[in-house]
Amino acid sequence: MRRRGAVRSVALGAAALVVSGLLGACSGSDEGGSAPKLRGEITFGVLAPLSGDLAERGQDLVDGAQLAAAELNDQGGVLGRQVKVVVEDGGCTPATGEQGATGLAAKKVVGVVGGLCEDAAVAAAKAVAATGTPFLVSSARADRLIEAGVPSAFPMEATVYQEALAAVHWMAYRSAQQVAVLDDGSPAAQRLSGLVTDRLKADGLPVSRHSTDGSDLAKLAGTVTAAKADFVYWTGAAEPGGRLVGALRQAGYAGNFMASSESDSPKFLQAAGGAAEDAFLTTAAGPKLLPTAADWTARFKGRYRRDPGRDAMQAYDALRALAQAVRQAGDTAPSKVVDNLPRLEDFTTFTGVLRFAADHSLTYDNYVIAQVRGGTFTLASKLRTD
Repeated sequence: MRRRGAVRSVALGAAALVVSGLLGACSGSDEGGSAPKLRGEITFGVLAPLSGDLAERGQDLVDGAQLAAAELNDQGGVLGRQVKVVVEDGGCTPATGEQGATGLAAKKVVGVVGGLCEDAAVAAAKAVAATGTPFLVSSARADRLIEAGVPSAFPMEATVYQEALAAVHWMAYRSAQQVAVLDDGSPAAQRLSGLVTDRLKADGLPVSRHSTDGSDLAKLAGTVTAAKADFVYWTGAAEPGGRLVGALRQAGYAGNFMASSESDSPKFLQAAGGAAEDAFLTTAAGPKLLPTAADWTARFKGRYRRDPGRDAMQAYDALRALAQAVRQAGDTAPSKVVDNLPRLEDFTTFTGVLRFAADHSLTYDNYVIAQVRGGTFTLASKLRTD
């Protein structure tokens, strides 16, 4: 679950190396060329919530996987066979996740991509594990899946610990001298703030840690400013995070402010107003932040008449990764596909090389640093050298 060693010495310019190989491999057939003749089918399953509050994100995930399948077919399919996608509603509960995964397994899919909610994704992973079917969990956070130890499940998202390392790395890059780590008292926020604090202490950097329910932001801002902190990291929810940076600026704080991925939301920008300008964010990479995804975004928009979200991008890369594992195996047997996923050859996503560690976490995580410029989130650093 460690970040790549090279990540700790920043090399911002090298991120462009990903572009040519990724987009060239995914661009489809040449205009005017005839589509390759394919014999037989290889079926992949897609698991996503198709109703309720997450239906829009679920459809985004499905569309990303279907675009990958269409482009693979334009390029000759997989093992000379046409790629087919079947979809099941995975919902957002353990029961619906298990039911959807069982439905896909019954359809003899070669592999599964998808999963938005952690509980549903863990239940689904355990259900498909009975048949050994590989499951690339494209959107659910990795921690619960890693803890479950499902041998055929591979999360495409990073862990909380990797977000903590990304944050500490950026503090070092910005030459922080005195750090204040703040959370809203929620379990998730406290876990991240604790990991960051412990890492900073291990590195010998002065750090203080505070919790707030959001009712005393002005007082907290005064405390942080009086302590002469030059870097503030907020791990709580988006709206109070926005109010916090506003309170800090009003109290005269002129140092760096960074929020966790919880603040990757319009609510942060709305609550902060102009005070958000130049604030940093640790967040998982999405197509709006990645120049490497620009051509793909245009292709997606041309097909679906809307911009893709992160779920579409993650599912697109996950289905391509499954297809690569099948090619390397030269077979669709589940055990052979699973064996090849940890050793994908020359395979890149929109954030760089995709590799899985022994525990199936990402060897090179997908966290980036965003920065607010002109009232919107822009890319500050990919934190990777490949």
